[in-house]
Amino acid sequence: MLLAFDIGGTFIKYALVDDAYHVSDSSKVPTPDTIEDFWKALESVICSFQDWITGIAISCPGEINSRLGFVFKGGLIPYLRNIPLASRLNKMFQVPVTVLNDGDAAGLAEARIGNLQDCYCGATFVLGTGVGLALTSNGSLISTFNLKDYLRWPNPEEPPTTPEQKQFQREILKHGISSLVQNLGSAVNFVAQASQLLQLPEEDGIQVFEVLDAGHHEELQELFASYCREIAILIYNLQSLVWLEKVTIGGGISSQPLLLEEINHQYQLLLEESSGQRFSLLEIQAARYHNTSNLLGAVCHFNIVENH
Repeated sequence: MLLAFDIGGTFIKYALVDDAYHVSDSSKVPTPDTIEDFWKALESVICSFQDWITGIAISCPGEINSRLGFVFKGGLIPYLRNIPLASRLNKMFQVPVTVLNDGDAAGLAEARIGNLQDCYCGATFVLGTGVGLALTSNGSLISTFNLKDYLRWPNPEEPPTTPEQKQFQREILKHGISSLVQNLGSAVNFVAQASQLLQLPEEDGIQVFEVLDAGHHEELQELFASYCREIAILIYNLQSLVWLEKVTIGGGISSQPLLLEEINHQYQLLLEESSGQRFSLLEIQAARYHNTSNLLGAVCHFNIVENH
């Protein structure tokens, strides 16, 4: 039995995961504000399961050396910088520990046991505090070393791109970069803005989507369409770079059918606006395991490392 952690900007989620990827005893704690409290939170959870586990699998945001389990930068968690996460926990609890970037974890779960199995080139976008991304191929992560094998090189047999198409692509690419810098794809930020718009006493994603499903709040509908367009632009830009076959959307918000419906709608609008750009229509669907994708992907990574 493994103890899996999903370290996020808002919560640290954890659960027990068995050999068949069944999840039990799942819970979460607020992500602490300091590194000292971060260690205390992890160690407290691990101590409560110490007698039942044979290893610890961690999904973490940011720049990570997954071979060493070392966190160089923790994404939107500023105090996670140059942290020997795996080695510290290994020394303390005497069990194997692995660490994988959260976007990679979600993608690996999709590629191994989810909706991207047997897919030559697939992508998983994880919508949470930020936007995570993983590219996968036939059950494995696509690394920077073999990315060139999946790039969309110019095809001499296709008609040349028109000036209008080139201009559209430049504008969409520029917008996409700005979107990433400003974190406009954040599901957490969208729910916060929508809750404020509805004058809710606290941020409540379920209530936000109840109002969206009712379809009577025009300003909220516009905010939601704008948010989904940001995600569609990220997908479109990625498709312009690599030979994508399929996209899955992860994060807790991906369990809302309306989200996938609107992202697909906005993506199709982009294709129509692209002046006849010859991109094939991508299949965009929810990640199979939604909010547990990161936990399961961390376990997939643990199993790969320990079995090699």
